[in-house]
Order: sequence, then structure tokens, then C-alpha cells
Amino acid sequence: MPPPIDFVIGFIAVSYFLVIAAATKQHFRPGKYPAGMYVISALSLIGIITLMTYAFVWGLAYAAAPLTFMLVAFALFFWAILHSKKKELPLAFDEGAHVSGIITSGPWAYVRHPFYVSYTLFWSGCAIATMSQASALVSATLVVIYIYSAMKEEKTLRTGPHGDTYLTYRSSTGFCLPNFWSRN
Repeated sequence: MPPPIDFVIGFIAVSYFLVIAAATKQHFRPGKYPAGMYVISALSLIGIITLMTYAFVWGLAYAAAPLTFMLVAFALFFWAILHSKKKELPLAFDEGAHVSGIITSGPWAYVRHPFYVSYTLFWSGCAIATMSQASALVSATLVVIYIYSAMKEEKTLRTGPHGDTYLTYRSSTGFCLPNFWSRN
């Protein structure tokens, strides 16, 4: 039987997964579910089932770092929700996305893609916790998908009606890590 900390991590992981699933429907702009989101959803389901199997049945390889990653991911996600609730943000891969402005407060003051950073921290935590090939593959694949989606979103922002504002913002804010050396 896994130690109690594994159950705690499993509970936190399932909670994060459910919060993200709810946010997909409630926080982000409603509309057609983009094809890329089906891929993200399928990989996420594989990832959470793998984590749950290890946490609740086989036992996790590591606890402290994954727990830290997951808690930071949760905090960053809620911080981003607080600062974007008045915007209608599109889902990843939403080709018909209309941008109503650039968010520069909260976590966006430090990184341009706080939701993707949150997801990356979470899935990295899962991979470290299980040390399984399945979790590592899910995590790595999702990170590549998040980077690709972020780059597509940035192209839309650069070439859209808020392009100049976005380019100014981009010059002082990191892609997924804070850009402290170029901040005013």
C-alpha cells in the first residue's frame, strides 16, 4: 500500500485535473471544441490515469518535488483565472479567436503564457512522481503541444489589431520564464 503522501498527491492531482476540465467549459470562450483540444484531452486523460494508478495502487517514486510542482501549478492557474476572468480567452487551437485586448496584470506581468506554464508544471510533477515512461511521454508531448499553441497564439496577437501593444509587452515579458533582465 502506498504511503499517505501518495494519496495526498493523488487527490491534489485529480483536483487539479477536474478544475482544468471545468475551466475549459466555464472560463474559456465557449464555442466549437478545436481538434487540438481533443489531442490535449486524450493525453491528459492518459496522464491522470497513470498518476492515479501510481498514487493509489503502486506507489509514487518521489513526493516532495512533484507535490511542490503541483501546488505551484494550482496557485499559478488560479492567479491567472483571477486576472483573466473579464476577458473571453479562447481555447488552445481556436482558429477563429477574437482578441479583445492584451492581459498584462497578474502572472502576465511576468510570463506571456501562465496557463501553459501551470499545465507544464503539473504534468512535469506527474512525470517526476511516477518516473514512468508513460508519464514522461505524456508530459513531453503536452509541453511540445503547449509551445506550439503558444507560438500560434503569439502570431495571431502580433498580426492582429493589438499587434503594436503586444510587441511592446512581448519585449519586456518572458515566454514561459520571467524576463527579469529586460523589465523596466
